[in-house]
Amino acid sequence: MRIAEATCYDNFLVLPCGHMKQIMTHFSALPARVKSMLYLHWIYSFVGILTGTFVQIYLYQRFESVTFNIIAQIIWFIGCALGFSLIGAIVSWCRWNIKWGYLWAFIFSALSFPILFGEVSTYSALIFMFINGIGLGLYWLTLHTFELTETRNHERDYYSSVLSAGDQIVSLCAPAFATLLFYLSEVVLHWDTFTLLFLVAPLIYISGIPFFRTIPAYRPRPIDWHDLRHFLSDRRNRHAQVYLFASSAHFGLISVALPIATFIMLGDAKEVGVYSTIFAVLSVFALLILSRYRHAGSRMQFLFWTSIASAFTTLVMVVRFDFAGFIVFSLLSVILNPLSRVSAHVIDLDTMETLAPKGKDFFPTMIFRDVAFGIWRVLALIAFLWLTRMVGEGETAVRVSFVAIAISSALLWVGARLIYQKAE
Repeated sequence: MRIAEATCYDNFLVLPCGHMKQIMTHFSALPARVKSMLYLHWIYSFVGILTGTFVQIYLYQRFESVTFNIIAQIIWFIGCALGFSLIGAIVSWCRWNIKWGYLWAFIFSALSFPILFGEVSTYSALIFMFINGIGLGLYWLTLHTFELTETRNHERDYYSSVLSAGDQIVSLCAPAFATLLFYLSEVVLHWDTFTLLFLVAPLIYISGIPFFRTIPAYRPRPIDWHDLRHFLSDRRNRHAQVYLFASSAHFGLISVALPIATFIMLGDAKEVGVYSTIFAVLSVFALLILSRYRHAGSRMQFLFWTSIASAFTTLVMVVRFDFAGFIVFSLLSVILNPLSRVSAHVIDLDTMETLAPKGKDFFPTMIFRDVAFGIWRVLALIAFLWLTRMVGEGETAVRVSFVAIAISSALLWVGARLIYQKAE
């Protein structure tokens, strides 16, 4: 059962600000399988936010090299691409039930963390990033599949708003929980700062097991050469590469640069946790307040204003790479980035459907699209690696990356507009 079959979806797009009871009523009306998708996402997102920033900080503290963080992130993206694209292709050829991708994503991600216990070498750190990346790729393969089978285009603005609002609540709770684990690890147990975090994080995945039973079975059709030929020759798919590049570069660069910049400004993992918790509160309210204005007709407007504003906000860190500039950047980013991501997420799902051949399944296009994502992410980080070798480590490298992040933010809207113009 799709969302629209269980609820009057048009009412969802007019959520009154502050009426939490009405929000919860609408949420409770969602089909069980859609709510399970959301719960599983928030559990996976909780662990991702709990560890993502702090893994980058851990690697930077351990090896004191922006270059190594970039290399580690490249390895992570390669793992993501294999988990999503290669395993996705195998699943389609073998006609396996893709619902079990959730379980395997949790298993791969959970088993990666013990690698970080004790004395960690560069080799073991890269192995962790690779295995953890495979887990994330498997997770997004499964989530995107069911997002496309269980929701329709006009429903996704609300769905994405709920998904992102939950992410922001998770963004509020996860850093606070991480800070508590840092305190217990250092002060109470007299362990290394990150040991308890890396021990507890994989155990959280267990809480997702009860939600597996409501996820429906889905076996994608096999991918063939006609699908690949269409993806490579279709004009809209070629024009979409601008959007895919911008999205890939933005995500790839910010995942390395922002944690290091935060650590340079604050100097301690516990302070990073407290800081992240405080600023996450603003994102929750911004998403809930503005969700009433977001719908299929306004998503490009939202993407335009948030992308342009994010670009200018990011340049603040280039002009003023100090604590005052960081506060301004953080205040604006915690509001703008989630709002931009809501529109981008819906556009991502829309392109997976509309870029496929007419009358054909979305799955092959989704797989090839992720291959493009993986290539663009790796190329963007290789370019960042080259710039780092040119300008030097530390603050200089991070400031250069913020220039590139600002450009990719603006280019995100340009790429999305190009896709929809070519469709008209």
